[in-house]
Amino acid sequence: MLNHKLKAFTIMEVTIALLVSGILIAIVYVAFAVVGNSYHTFVFKNEESADLAQLDLLLSRDFRRADLIEKTDSGLFFKNNKDNIRYVLNSDYIVRTNGITDTFKFKTTRTNMLFEQHAVETGPDALNNRVDELELDLLLHNDKVTFHYYKLYSSANLFEQDTHAGN
Repeated sequence: MLNHKLKAFTIMEVTIALLVSGILIAIVYVAFAVVGNSYHTFVFKNEESADLAQLDLLLSRDFRRADLIEKTDSGLFFKNNKDNIRYVLNSDYIVRTNGITDTFKFKTTRTNMLFEQHAVETGPDALNNRVDELELDLLLHNDKVTFHYYKLYSSANLFEQDTHAGN
């Protein structure tokens, strides 16, 4: 009987190789999960910031172009010679309607509408619901973001809205 030795790995070497491979696979899996979650969080925050920038752009443009801004029971109404724009200011969202409807899902913590530095009231007994200033506090990533918009009315706009202004 001849005694031949085969070249092979021992069971201990195979077990150690499998253990090291398992540890490396676990480390790679956890690193991949962390990077994936970071990427999704980054994309979500960027989309939310882009939506907030879009809302700011639209409100700024609408304030600048409007001939008259009025406070309504649900928000703001912008009148100009081309079209009318309505904003619904809810505590959980803001809706802008101008032919198409844009919805911005931001929590509103404070809305302050003023005309000549006095609070604007709505309702049947309100004489004037014209707005020339809007302060808006929104929540973005659990941080309060304050926006401030101001409308400079021309004297023609003011006389057109109040026929007794010159008397």
